[in-house]
Amino acid sequence: MSNNWSLKVEGVSKKFGLSLREVMKYGLRDSLRRLVGVSDHTGVLRPGEFWAVKDVTFELEPGASLGIMGVNGSGKSTLLRILHGIYNPDAGKVMLKGRVGALIAAGAGFAPMLTGKENIHVSGAMLGMTPREINARMDDIINFAELSDFIDMPVKHYSSGMFVRLGFAIAAMSRPEILLIDEVLAVGDMNFQKKCYEYLFRLKHEGTTIVLVSHAVGAIWAVCDRGIFLHEGEMKVAGTPEDIIRAYDNQNFRSALQGRSSSASNELAATSDETEGNENGPEALLPEYGHQKGGTGEATVTNVRVFGQDGETPRKEFDLGEPLILEMDVIVKERIEAALFRFVIDAVHYKFIAVLDTYEQNLKLDIVEPGRYILRVKVDRQNFRPGTYTINVSIQRRHMYVHIFYWFGAGQILITHPKDRFLIADPNAILHLDGEFSLDKVGQ
Repeated sequence: MSNNWSLKVEGVSKKFGLSLREVMKYGLRDSLRRLVGVSDHTGVLRPGEFWAVKDVTFELEPGASLGIMGVNGSGKSTLLRILHGIYNPDAGKVMLKGRVGALIAAGAGFAPMLTGKENIHVSGAMLGMTPREINARMDDIINFAELSDFIDMPVKHYSSGMFVRLGFAIAAMSRPEILLIDEVLAVGDMNFQKKCYEYLFRLKHEGTTIVLVSHAVGAIWAVCDRGIFLHEGEMKVAGTPEDIIRAYDNQNFRSALQGRSSSASNELAATSDETEGNENGPEALLPEYGHQKGGTGEATVTNVRVFGQDGETPRKEFDLGEPLILEMDVIVKERIEAALFRFVIDAVHYKFIAVLDTYEQNLKLDIVEPGRYILRVKVDRQNFRPGTYTINVSIQRRHMYVHIFYWFGAGQILITHPKDRFLIADPNAILHLDGEFSLDKVGQ
């Protein structure tokens, strides 16, 4: 690492107790140990503790901007508080050069009984500004925050948006060498957000180092040159903003997939309880919707699997465009004429976004005799955008508009972000279309 740094973090770790009892017990014990000069073994977890941040290392030069992403509870805000000096690390060290401006939370550090103007003086002094500097920048701060009509009002009457605007204006207008920001760039209308971004880029150009913690993919991508993705307190990915956004999204997708799998299992368990005592079990549900499974009973699907191109090991995660194979295990109890087997795909916010039907795909099944079957369909290239998707299955007859069997939530898949391109245009979009763009100037 070079000597041209403004912020250096080396092996920083921070642990907390899981309950107030552990916090108080270990806090008292550690304080007494430090008083008598005895090591408190801060690098070791004790019963009832966990690592909120563990072994984080990075270095930033003047004018660099770092984005920090992670799901809730990953240690982002704890790390930012360590950088700001609110928390002392239990291991490792943080080194900073120059004045630090920070906006950790809306209104953090404001005295509620003081006016906005009085809080500017107090906060400016805490940032190391002299009274002359504060007075020289007072009008700029007030105008930037768009609070000229309310600046002499006690801040206890401010809305959360007014708090954040004033806090951002003070932190940014102090012209810090290092600026720490936690989830504040989405406040205000579009024009105010535009003003915030423009000012951040001006600070970067002037040499301010920026650390931005955010769940907002667009903010990280717009502002940051580099990024780290934290999960369970550890740095899992360090690289470009695109790298950490992919990691963040993929982790969110996995969490959503696990949540839906648990929900489906609970639903199925409840369904089984409802049908206990019925000799045919869950498959004998009434032929009406309102259940996860149901049908008239001539056939059932007992399992649904998804494979990659090799067709060997069931999987849940696939890359954009990767071939996949869908399979269902079918038990036919009674002879079925003109049978139709169908896979239907749901997205998170949209139902029935894609269908794979034997009849539509020209597999005509005039007669299916009783027995056990495996129905398989291969998709050479799926174009689902990154996200989670649910698989539903059904069996019908060509001349009977009633389900022989249906199963909602029979399976799930996750499409991860591709490594060779960055898909950020719209998180609500569900299909990717390959196109060839051109931009041609017409006239003068």
